[in-house]
Amino acid sequence: MAEEIKSIFKSRNYWMAFAISFLTLLGYSLSSWLNAISVGESMEYRESALSLSVGGIFFGGFMLLFPFCASVAHATSQVDELRSGMARWRVMRGSVARYVGVKAAASMLAAALATTSAFALHAVIWNGIALPCDPEAYAYGLPMYAAVAAGMGFSAAVWAVTALATAAWSPDKLMAFTIPSFIYYLWSADAAEWFLGLNIPHPASLFNDGLSPERLRAALASYGVLFAVSLAAYCAGCERRLRHA
Repeated sequence: MAEEIKSIFKSRNYWMAFAISFLTLLGYSLSSWLNAISVGESMEYRESALSLSVGGIFFGGFMLLFPFCASVAHATSQVDELRSGMARWRVMRGSVARYVGVKAAASMLAAALATTSAFALHAVIWNGIALPCDPEAYAYGLPMYAAVAAGMGFSAAVWAVTALATAAWSPDKLMAFTIPSFIYYLWSADAAEWFLGLNIPHPASLFNDGLSPERLRAALASYGVLFAVSLAAYCAGCERRLRHA
């Protein structure tokens, strides 16, 4: 497991996922800040650090590229391991179940870290530039940062397993992040309601605002189903390809 985790931080894909997450968040906040400067808006009337920190999620491109970043952070390495024969070699040293567990855990960790660390860095920067959130005046500030980061990490981890399942059945890097993105966009377009009559929250709802307790439970249940199906598909795909290793 330690070796797998080390490979995460040596991978260009992980840092690419981190950079894209950060830049999509910065795209909104930086343009908003520069616009305020250009019109001569005084500091006290500009957006607060909290608003700038989370604004990129709601109004920038972060949500659109979220499944891509979650998939590419580490899950696409499954394709390399299957094509090179490295997966078979690792299974020979242990078992298919152990291999699946380590790969899934590492991919989930990488996806969560790439997205949440980008969000955290972005928030730290703006809290050093703009007017920071006063915990005494705005008690919801720090809990909001924590809730957004937790929801973001959880969601990214599940999409990473979906990417692994795709890679196990179709060892192609393009497919490994395209299929999770396709599912994400169908979900975003309320495909479940159109075809199945199921009204489920947006896939980004766990790190968005205005989530009621009922919608929170529905979102967690939806992600639980996606995780269970994806993990089962990943296990079956690896068993099919590696059972004779």
